[in-house]
Amino acid sequence: MAGQGGSVFGISLIELMNLRNDLMVLSSDMSTPAGLDRFKAAYPEHFMNMGIAEQNMIGTAAGLAEEGYKPICVAQACFITMRSFEQVRQYCGYMQIPMVIIGIGSGVSLQYMGNTHYAIEDLALMRTIPGMEVIAPCDSYEAVLAFEYAVNSKHPVYIRLYGGPAIPGMFDEEVTFECGKAIKKKEGADVQIIATGSMVGNALKVAEDLAAEGISTEVLDMHTIKPLDAEAIDINKKLIVTLEEHNIIGGLGSAVADVLSQYTNHPNLLKLGINDHFIPVGSYKYLLQRCGLDIESVKNAIINNL
Repeated sequence: MAGQGGSVFGISLIELMNLRNDLMVLSSDMSTPAGLDRFKAAYPEHFMNMGIAEQNMIGTAAGLAEEGYKPICVAQACFITMRSFEQVRQYCGYMQIPMVIIGIGSGVSLQYMGNTHYAIEDLALMRTIPGMEVIAPCDSYEAVLAFEYAVNSKHPVYIRLYGGPAIPGMFDEEVTFECGKAIKKKEGADVQIIATGSMVGNALKVAEDLAAEGISTEVLDMHTIKPLDAEAIDINKKLIVTLEEHNIIGGLGSAVADVLSQYTNHPNLLKLGINDHFIPVGSYKYLLQRCGLDIESVKNAIINNL
């Protein structure tokens, strides 16, 4: 399950500990799946396994923050956002404690564990909390950059990571990560695909297929869901498409719709994601096909809506 977490905790966290000694990592029985074993062995006094008690973990993290630590909370995305929502709302939102909350295994990446473990509402929940920054990196490299940003942020930050199937790298060179600033991955004149997290790679492949159909497609990596980069949304395109491994209600698509609602004239918005329903259990490939998030389905949906 380690996925992006292996890069974040196996590499970046170790390096950060050499720069500052106030970091405290709390985990809900997720040290091995999250790739935390190396850190735990090297810095046992900076690691706490809270067991399957996510609500208690957030409360403990708040107390540690008041004592001068920078708490980093790690759990499965579905549980740290849904089960702990009230605690996160009170401590991170109302009290503005700048802890880092990391959800691993988001979207449907936990595959055969089923709907109890799919995190398809987490972006919607976290973006409703005042002051919360919400980030969904597209690959391991961007996850490291987001984590390094979050550790130094004065705001509470939720980072959405994926586990299970490997996500290919999206960057051939170093980039500067700015919270709230989208990264343009491809230029295009006709359609703008605004993708986040695991869907950025699919968006680029869809853009290649659309080019063969004579459709020029721009692809944005909208890694930050809140604050959203409103200036990156191009109202001069023929069609705007949002692509996310999340419920189409409350996530990236809804955030983009909020921006477009402020304009008198704007192109149609096609929200592609999980269409407000629970999904039969299966492999990751099967789940994406059932949700219409595979490359062929996304391409056809765009063509049909142009």
